[in-house]
Amino acid sequence: MAFYKYLKSHSVKNPNSAAIIEGDCIISYKEFCKQIESFASAISELPLHPKSKVGLLCLNQKEYLIALFGCLLKGIPVIPYNFLLKPEDLVFITKDASIDILIIDSAFVKPEIIPFFNFFPNKILVGSAEPNQVGEGTQRFNDFLKCGTKENAFVKHKRETGIPDVILYTSGTTAKPKGVMLNEDQFDENCTGFLDHLNITSDDSAIVALPLFHSFGNIMALVFCRVGATLILLKQFQPKSILTSIAIHKATFLPLVPTIYSFLLDLYARGDYDVSSLHTCISGGAALPKALLKKVEEVLGVTVIEGYGLTETSPVIAVNRMRDGSIPGSVGPVLPNIELKIVDESGSAVPHGQAGEILVRGKTVMNGYWNRITETKEIIQKDGWLKTGDLGHLDKDGRLYISAGRKKDIIIRAGENISPLAIENALMNHPAPAEVAAVGLTDDRLGEKVKVCIVLREGVDATEKELKEFCRKNLPAFMIPDLIEFHESFPKTATGKIIKDRLK
Repeated sequence: MAFYKYLKSHSVKNPNSAAIIEGDCIISYKEFCKQIESFASAISELPLHPKSKVGLLCLNQKEYLIALFGCLLKGIPVIPYNFLLKPEDLVFITKDASIDILIIDSAFVKPEIIPFFNFFPNKILVGSAEPNQVGEGTQRFNDFLKCGTKENAFVKHKRETGIPDVILYTSGTTAKPKGVMLNEDQFDENCTGFLDHLNITSDDSAIVALPLFHSFGNIMALVFCRVGATLILLKQFQPKSILTSIAIHKATFLPLVPTIYSFLLDLYARGDYDVSSLHTCISGGAALPKALLKKVEEVLGVTVIEGYGLTETSPVIAVNRMRDGSIPGSVGPVLPNIELKIVDESGSAVPHGQAGEILVRGKTVMNGYWNRITETKEIIQKDGWLKTGDLGHLDKDGRLYISAGRKKDIIIRAGENISPLAIENALMNHPAPAEVAAVGLTDDRLGEKVKVCIVLREGVDATEKELKEFCRKNLPAFMIPDLIEFHESFPKTATGKIIKDRLK
């Protein structure tokens, strides 16, 4: 009940303070808490059993958070769906997790999704769609909130042993999605560590354009709710919506992934947006090129705080401290409640400054993958250390650098290990690219050759010859791309992370 207690405290101390802003709708902490209690009590009226679970197929909207916190209060496991997945993947997750209750937004009531609804005996509908479109056992969200008695909200659901509070499924870009098992106390612990590095107060407000179903968006919502700040929810992950919302609502924090920052700056340069209220941008989900970091700070007049984490670690592992400002290239010191070490191929710790695989251990490390014993053993060692698959190093001050990217993305060209991240960072210093992604292609002679994919900035041109020459001046000879390919856009995950396997 950790998060309910925080929310209840805010509802007593600052009852009229805005908890959520969603379009023209503003919900106070008092009303937010009341609706969470109503959800927890209403769900008690459904035919629950020890394996019952709630699936959330929603946009960034108040109903998502009411259901999430209501489930945590009641003790019913909750599974957010990535709404960008194909219907067959939604079905896979439903069967894999045995989800029997669905919260569904009207935006997803489409002909191709309707067969998916048949898996749920109980469905709760948000928005303007008709319940009969979703099928038998459907009721409207607002009607559902009136179904229970308040006392039932605090009677814990008796669930089967071994079922976690939350299962966050990975994106499944290369295989079927895997369910990461996490508990409320792990999110609470992660918030504690995060807030040790960032000074966030109830006076702050954050733009939440990151999808709430993703670990990055999830922890941002939890952190800001925990301190009694205001969440400004955006259903569209678009630069125009973000800039407009900052201006209207005077947002102070903006958490995003690097690719969106790039497009945000291009739009800001062409429009008249007031972002003077904004003082801190948080970047995560992928490496932020130094050139882009500096440009964000210069153009928007903010401090950029980079962090690093995994869904499997609740998710934040390290983040720069606000008092230190931005440290280009670094994702900051490790959170105080997490252990971290850098190891070589044999598993031995390496000296400071030397790159190796990042391993972490602590209370925020997942309990394992749902129904995946083998995969869990592959990533979590017997002594509790989790293998992140990322390559980085620590400096003398204990700051972490993701200096070589993902272990699986390393390109081995003629026996030389090449970090795609080094190539990408170098090319982002050229004025033409908006986005860069380097990948390895199988080659009979070299083993792998280097292909660099580039999305150019709007109105800016560049040639392959020009960019290769730039690489020759800024990179070692063995890193020079064999091929440069121009794209209108990149395939991305819901949070804007580039799907490199598709580029290959």
